[in-house]
Amino acid sequence: MDDMTHVAILLVKATSDLPIVGTASGRAKVLGYDPQALAGMPLSLLCPLRQPDGRPSAETLDGVLAQLLRTGSMSLPWTFQTRDGQARPHELHLTVTERDGETQVAVCLVDVSRMQFAEVLNQAKNELLEMVATGQPLTPVLNRLTALIESQFVGLYCTVLLLDLDGRHVHVGAGPRMPTAYMQALEGAPIGPTAGSCGTAMHDDRLVIVDDIATHPLWAAYRELALPYGFKACWSSPIHGPSQNVIGSFAMYYREVRRPSPEELEALSTASHLAGIAIDQERRAEERRRSAQWLEEQVHARTAELLATQDELVNSRKLAALGQLLAGIAHQMNTPLGNALLSATALRAGSAAFADRMASGTPLKRQELADWVAQASTGTELVEQNVERALRLINRFKQLTEGSGRDARSRFDLRKAVLVAWARVQARLSVDHVELSCELPDGFLLDGYAEVLQQVLEQLMENACLHAFHGRHAGQIRVSARRSAEARLVLELRDDGVGMPAADVARAFEPFFTTSFGQGDSGLGLFVAHSFVTGLLGGSLQLESEPGQGTTLRLELPLKADAKLAMAA
Repeated sequence: MDDMTHVAILLVKATSDLPIVGTASGRAKVLGYDPQALAGMPLSLLCPLRQPDGRPSAETLDGVLAQLLRTGSMSLPWTFQTRDGQARPHELHLTVTERDGETQVAVCLVDVSRMQFAEVLNQAKNELLEMVATGQPLTPVLNRLTALIESQFVGLYCTVLLLDLDGRHVHVGAGPRMPTAYMQALEGAPIGPTAGSCGTAMHDDRLVIVDDIATHPLWAAYRELALPYGFKACWSSPIHGPSQNVIGSFAMYYREVRRPSPEELEALSTASHLAGIAIDQERRAEERRRSAQWLEEQVHARTAELLATQDELVNSRKLAALGQLLAGIAHQMNTPLGNALLSATALRAGSAAFADRMASGTPLKRQELADWVAQASTGTELVEQNVERALRLINRFKQLTEGSGRDARSRFDLRKAVLVAWARVQARLSVDHVELSCELPDGFLLDGYAEVLQQVLEQLMENACLHAFHGRHAGQIRVSARRSAEARLVLELRDDGVGMPAADVARAFEPFFTTSFGQGDSGLGLFVAHSFVTGLLGGSLQLESEPGQGTTLRLELPLKADAKLAMAA
């Protein structure tokens, strides 16, 4: 029925049974009928017995005719039935005319099934791309894809087969409605020039249409597997990766001998394209997992070697921290970069489909353009957000490796260092609701690394602003200093925030530990601060906190004799 017209004009007599007297649709079939076969046929015979809402078609047409003779023209949704029994939604436009003194009705039938089908496919694309973008496992994604395609055609069964990395054997990807034993028999099967529809499609990299499994030579070795389950037709399309290499196949099965309709071929093409995106993303994710595992194994191996020669190490705890840091870096960087890559791939796939539509000359609807603009905007926003997150992580890593090395010892004012650090926090964050109370006198001079101490103070105050006052409209950070009995500077930062539970206090200085997971926080802030204090500054950093009682961060730094005099002054 490929030659059926989707817009047909009939002329009918304005009598109760609306007999057809002619057609203006040329030689194309109307609902599967040749134009000459329609002559004299009542319009009601082109309809199912009842409309989808339950109204009898013939009786309803009588009412439509009565109303039409009063108004002269009208339009309404109507369902017709093709010659082979398929119900198809239409827009029905009726106009009263007069010919040779006889009242007739011009009937315009507009088949809207293809438009509805295109809308369903577009919704399926959006749903599947969202599942892929949110990191859903491959099997549920492919199962959902087959279910969406199967729901559009009566009696359809779909499968997805994955081509092994050796390029010669297949693995089962999806086919939830297919017999389990049938799918198990396909596991590990070789591809080839006569390996059924799927094996041939992957081997030859082409669309394979088999309308009769029982007689087609491609199925000679597999027909005894398929026929007992009643499968008689199978059409398969190769699934391609981003470099156009074959990575699998998408197949449609029917329990009747038949060839595909244009809608089925369109669905097959769309499904194989979406499956390609899902499979490629899963393989990329697996590569990232393997790379992270390899890196972790290398870190563990290197750690073991270094521990074996620990007499050459200054501190074995620093080595363990290094191993944990490297493994954390691999994990933290994989997430934003993987998300950015996924979004970019989806944009590339959408752009290719859009370009194909433009190249084919198919008119683009305003809504399609709006949908693509919205999709592109969302995708680019995701790329930007994840790249920015990766850059923030890189900046933290640079602080660990470069920040302290470039700083030189100098004599500096401690109060000024605190105020400079607070100014940096204010410039970066919205902290109008937080008040800084600096209880240090002017001229409080220290000898040391001013820039390093400012970075430490900046991180501690930023951490308080981000976490201590969650859910509160106002808060205060107090900074004070004193000299301990051991001739050390004790610098305290106290906030009146929500406090921390004991479990979080115990892990506060661990790399990548954060109570704001998934909100862009790297979990490196306090770790960096602790590293600077215990490293270059030669001091210590402690944290005290209880839920509802605020938090105190206490820095103890060594003092020189002249620093003591400055404090006394």
